[in-house]
Amino acid sequence: MGKKKREKAGAEGGLAARPVGGMAIARDWPVYEALLSTGWEQPGALTTILFARRSPTSGKIAAASFLVDLGCLGVKSAQVKLHKDVNEYNAGLRAHMLGVRPMERADPNLVAKIIFTGVNYAANLGFKPDPIFAQAELLLLATSPETCSVEVPTGSEDGKPFFVNGPYDNVDKVMAQLTRAVGVGNFHYMIQGDAAAMDLPDDVLAQFEQEQERPRLEG
Repeated sequence: MGKKKREKAGAEGGLAARPVGGMAIARDWPVYEALLSTGWEQPGALTTILFARRSPTSGKIAAASFLVDLGCLGVKSAQVKLHKDVNEYNAGLRAHMLGVRPMERADPNLVAKIIFTGVNYAANLGFKPDPIFAQAELLLLATSPETCSVEVPTGSEDGKPFFVNGPYDNVDKVMAQLTRAVGVGNFHYMIQGDAAAMDLPDDVLAQFEQEQERPRLEG
């Protein structure tokens, strides 16, 4: 999705909410870093992303974090924070994110592609991103995800939506929406405590157990 199209989609879709934390003024600051959780390509895995820009004059760091479900729900959680300097950033949001799971530096265009792919996939199923995404997205609008050649997988291995519930998901609501969107039998699901609902590889089942124990990322 091109920059102008992303901006238009945000405005028409109600995502152009009033920015908080200085994200609007930071949208064109140089990228400081982009961090991506390891194993993001695995079916059923939730992806954590940290994206930061640094002011070339004041040294302030504008950062946004994202919890992305490429299997079904898109951006489940997002938060933004304006830090006075690198030290505050390192001790704050960055330390929190690295404490959740292993992350590594990544191409900013790749992480933007992952995020927007997740948002678009979820939108086609009838799901909206976390409201804070309206603010977090502003740091991504100057990226060029369309130039990234890395394939971003969505859904399960067979292409069907794959819903794995977290502690804050309304399971009945999600299941009803999936049924309306694609029909009975056209999506996979795994409800907490129901790991036997699908015949999944051991690594995916392990990921499911890990996600149930993960603290919520919203501040």
